[in-house]
Amino acid sequence: MGSFNVALLEALLSVGVAPERARAVVDLFDRSVDERYGLHAQVLATRRDVAELEVRLAREISGVQAGVTREVAGLRAELTREVAGLRAELTREIAGTKVELVRWGLAALTAQTALLLGAMKLL
Repeated sequence: MGSFNVALLEALLSVGVAPERARAVVDLFDRSVDERYGLHAQVLATRRDVAELEVRLAREISGVQAGVTREVAGLRAELTREVAGLRAELTREIAGTKVELVRWGLAALTAQTALLLGAMKLL
């Protein structure tokens, strides 16, 4: 008999309920609780159920975190490769632009020299 049932029995006896009747009430109460629990046992969670759920959730969260970490590492590597490729392409473009600017500068200088020489011949 649980401590609650003992306390209930003692309370009934202390107010003058006959011992047989007090035991019958406690037994009826006990069966009623068991019956009620039996009706709802499938939907009630015990501490063990909650603890097992916590363990499963912790494993699931760890798995998700590991997957996200791997995915982020893969994305970081991919972005690093893309940035390196873009940087190399940009460096080539800048070098090509420098060459073109030098060509245009030399062409302009040559044209100016030719104009000056032509003007000097006319004078």
